[in-house]
Amino acid sequence: MKKTIALLAALTMALGCLPAMAENAKHERVYVVTAADGTVQSITDSVRLENADHLDEIRDQTRLSAIQNVGGEEAFILDGETLTWQAKGKDIVYQGTSDRTPALLPAAELTLDGEKISFADLKNKTGDAVLTVSYPQQEQLPVLAVTVIPLPEKGVTELKLENASLISEMGRQLLVGWAVPGADEALGLPASFTASFRADHADLSWMMTLATSDPVETAFGELEKNVRFDMRSGLDETKLLLTALKNGEPLPETAGIMKLIAAKINELNDGLTQLNDGAASLADGTVQLSSGASELKDGAAALADGALSLSSGTADAQSGAAALDEGLTALTANSQALNAGAEALFAAVLDTANRQLAAAGLDKAGLTLPELTADNYGAVLEGATTQLSQLLQQSADSHEAADRTAAAHLAQAQAALESLSALKEQLDQTHAFVEGLQAYTAGAAQAAAGASALHAGLTQLNAGAAALSDGAATLNTGVLSLSEGAAQVSGGAAQLNAGTKKLKVSLLGAEKMAAGTLLPLAEGKLTDALQIYEATRDSLTKNGYDLRPEGMKATTVYIIRTDLQ
Repeated sequence: MKKTIALLAALTMALGCLPAMAENAKHERVYVVTAADGTVQSITDSVRLENADHLDEIRDQTRLSAIQNVGGEEAFILDGETLTWQAKGKDIVYQGTSDRTPALLPAAELTLDGEKISFADLKNKTGDAVLTVSYPQQEQLPVLAVTVIPLPEKGVTELKLENASLISEMGRQLLVGWAVPGADEALGLPASFTASFRADHADLSWMMTLATSDPVETAFGELEKNVRFDMRSGLDETKLLLTALKNGEPLPETAGIMKLIAAKINELNDGLTQLNDGAASLADGTVQLSSGASELKDGAAALADGALSLSSGTADAQSGAAALDEGLTALTANSQALNAGAEALFAAVLDTANRQLAAAGLDKAGLTLPELTADNYGAVLEGATTQLSQLLQQSADSHEAADRTAAAHLAQAQAALESLSALKEQLDQTHAFVEGLQAYTAGAAQAAAGASALHAGLTQLNAGAAALSDGAATLNTGVLSLSEGAAQVSGGAAQLNAGTKKLKVSLLGAEKMAAGTLLPLAEGKLTDALQIYEATRDSLTKNGYDLRPEGMKATTVYIIRTDLQ
């Protein structure tokens, strides 16, 4: 029996305990004794006021009578339904009684071979027995109920259980059944449990039931705390969103959690549109690329042909330039000798002229001339000619012809004048020949230098033309590959474009299909589930046997002993 009591105590703690709270709380343990038919024999409500704030004074609400402080000496004042305790920072434990019917009372029904029978009569009978435990309620309230029935050491065999288990402890067997009465039928939760067995003078004397709504209330509280949106408006917005998706319409403006989902769907659809547009642009661009690559291929082929012709022509030109360079080089090799001979010839002519002038006797005519050079011969001879011309002229005007010597000198001067004119002409011709020869040799030297430079340039040009020809050939090969690759890219881009169109159609179709599938669910089962949730949540406000002070957390556990005989 001690083990059974310990088990019941553990179940009481499991059903009634809540997560640790840093707040004041009211914990009720309602002890009820009933008969097998559910008739209440006694009720004692044990209450613990948890003074987490260590208040000097705690106010409670109660309908209990015969209130006693069973945990200390703290005094209280009861004013109507207001119960004020002088707590002095301590927890308060008190109990009281009431004639108010508990929220539920377990009812045990027994049949033997299909006929209803009392537990007292079962001790004298043998047959197939069925035990059913249900939990009738005054008002529908979801409650977790666990019932423990000690089985006798003999008389119960072939046990079959539904919503129950068998526990062996110290040689004794305990039948533990559970149910959630008061829950909406749509949830499919059991409202009772059964045990079928072969009875042979079986003695079932009592059962203990623990029932509480606290786990359900705690679950709803945690759900409300973690679900940070209004579920009713969220469901309504979900319906609007699914309807728009199903009909292919623009998504509606929402203010709740669906706002984020709608934004993500719009972002997905915008991305699909951009992907589709980008694929179309890519396809158009690759068509242009393929066309341009084809034109480039033709141009590269023409460039390769032209470069080959240029290479061949520069090779011929290089050969000609080499011959020209060689000839002019040979020609300019004699230029120095030619210029030296010309200068020697002119010097000989000047020497002859100087001797002729010395022999002409010009000094007798009063003329003294400097030695003729290549630089001064012209000026000297022109000056001498001018002076000789004047001196005749003077002789012709003179009437004195008696001096035969003077006349002879005049005649000699006249002859010298004629000789000077001829001498100057000869010197001019010789000088012109020398200058022309020098100009010729200088030109030949320049031509030779130009031919050499031309030869060197054509050599470089020929090498460059050859490289250009090779590069053009390589370019032609590369452009040919580019053209083929561009054609393949164009084909691939066309396939991509077609694929993105199909993807967009498929995804939009999937959105419509999914919305069409989910919309009836949202309008049907989800709406029903929300109604169940709201009804259950609202019914939990009635939880508790005694009154619940406003703003104070409260828990209630019913501990009901049912005497079956």
